[in-house]
Amino acid sequence: MTDDPHNTSEIPVGTPVIAFDGSLLGLVREVYPHYLLVGHEGQHNDLEVPVHAILGVEDGKLQVSVNRGAVSEVDDEETAHRMGEQPA
Repeated sequence: MTDDPHNTSEIPVGTPVIAFDGSLLGLVREVYPHYLLVGHEGQHNDLEVPVHAILGVEDGKLQVSVNRGAVSEVDDEETAHRMGEQPA
């Protein structure tokens, strides 16, 4: 049994994440065992993308089986705290 069945340790921060519908969800900000934190540079409201949604990597972009409406948003206060900023 492996500790990293989805090979999340191989996903670099900054990798573009492409939704199932082909839209850009954002860039990988942080990698955790069960989800990826994905967001856009300078914006709050990051997204939690479950690792089981990973389809693979194509042309340096992470393809996932979910669209924006199917993932959880992380609130501004939590994102600001993580980024060392004061919430708005």
